[in-house]
Amino acid sequence: MKTLIEVHREGKFYVAIDLLTHVADQGLTEEEAVHNLKKGLTEHLQLKRALISQKE
Repeated sequence: MKTLIEVHREGKFYVAIDLLTHVADQGLTEEEAVHNLKKGLTEHLQLKRALISQKE
């Protein structure tokens, strides 16, 4: 899946935000913030799939 993310610094943390889903995560480096965001997006999508399956 491709998406568009923004990474900016807030104090001592870097914040990565997926601009399509508005899922965000942070880390002490840009790389860590993006890595954490990828994990968060995976969990977000798994939860959405589970909720859709429950409705069917």
